[in-house]
Amino acid sequence: MSDHIKSELSLFTEYLVSLLFTACLAVFLTKSTDSFPWLSFIGVSIGLALMISCWEQKKNQWSFFITGLLLNTVVWSIALNWPLFF
Repeated sequence: MSDHIKSELSLFTEYLVSLLFTACLAVFLTKSTDSFPWLSFIGVSIGLALMISCWEQKKNQWSFFITGLLLNTVVWSIALNWPLFF
């Protein structure tokens, strides 16, 4: 396998893991509470993103996992709170 294919698979895997993490966390919070606690959901995702960015110790370089984590958090928060907007 070439290095290009390995890097592409790595990016895809990072995004897929961030999607699965946020989806599982959203399902857990939905099942364990009456109304969706979107502040807790956003707080956990931002906290995890900050911990990973500090752990990587790379300046000004966002990994695909962190970007996917924050993007999926926003999407799941809007999707699960959609009835509250109207």
